[in-house]
Amino acid sequence: MAHSTRSAHMARATRIGAFAAAVLAAAASLTGCSTTDTDSKADAPSAERPLLTKAEANKTVDAYQKVNNQANAQRSATLMAKAEGDAVLAMDKAYFTQIPALDKSDVADNLAPFVYVNRTFYIPPASAKADWFLVRAQGAQLAHGKPGKLWSKDIRFIVFKRSGDGWRMVVARDFVGPDLAKAPHIALDRAGLMKIAAPGTRIGGTAPSQLPELVTDLWVTGGRSTPLADTSARRTGRSWYTERADNLDGHAWVDFKKTAPHAGDVFAAKTTDGGALVLSDSAVEETFLAKDLHSYINLGDSDKPLVKHNPDAHMYKVVRHYVQTELGIISAQGEPAVYSISTQVTKVDATPTSDV
Repeated sequence: MAHSTRSAHMARATRIGAFAAAVLAAAASLTGCSTTDTDSKADAPSAERPLLTKAEANKTVDAYQKVNNQANAQRSATLMAKAEGDAVLAMDKAYFTQIPALDKSDVADNLAPFVYVNRTFYIPPASAKADWFLVRAQGAQLAHGKPGKLWSKDIRFIVFKRSGDGWRMVVARDFVGPDLAKAPHIALDRAGLMKIAAPGTRIGGTAPSQLPELVTDLWVTGGRSTPLADTSARRTGRSWYTERADNLDGHAWVDFKKTAPHAGDVFAAKTTDGGALVLSDSAVEETFLAKDLHSYINLGDSDKPLVKHNPDAHMYKVVRHYVQTELGIISAQGEPAVYSISTQVTKVDATPTSDV
């Protein structure tokens, strides 16, 4: 995973262009350590083993960074599959495919070597039968093999999930800027082990498993009746809906719909205030349809590498498939909020006007 704004914030694409047949203008390009947290309740001391030790978790993060940096340097999706999994891997595979059409300086910054510092590990007990653990960290530049300058003050929560031959990073999202103060304290038992929140169990009136649907609803309806709190991430997500017809000039219809998530995992940890921290993945489709046979749609440069046949053609229909990851909080009262959403187009289906 890259460490720049693509991974730290939502990646916002410039809208696709639609034109009448007589219009010759080109479409705009698309951009496509331990912890001192304690639980407020007095739990009986745990004699159970952790899912893995903190030393093993630390080595897991070290190994992940090494392979990830190598994969970024080589632009290798095959190598990246040894470090990442699920939605994050799908997003980075698509990004590697787009690279020839992207700004070289942006790519270089996005894929620059990095390291995670100031790590805190949250590890569940083995008896919880969880297959994941959580890391809180900050990102830094890797300079001459050593940690350099921090990217920022942002706080990143990272999920590592067990796979057949080891561990893979599957979600990494940030609290940034004014939302830093919202980063929660994770609830631990007296043995220092993370308390997992069951995704399907309601806290107040909201279950952690509802977060992906609440996020995708921002794309589909603009969050018309969403209970999500007003946050920067919510406003940006909603803007995809409110600005969806930009650049179309009335020559095409466009709409979003929810689709099955790439992995569908929801990772939730209890917080000391009685709520839960939630990380998950979701997906939406964006469909453009020319209004008549005299109109057409042009793909932007960053989408063309994702279209196998005739990407420069005038298109009658274009479907963009997005994969997302999100980070949010369910309060003790059941009030949901999303603080970080990453969106990446992973596939583009396009039908030329000549095929209609």
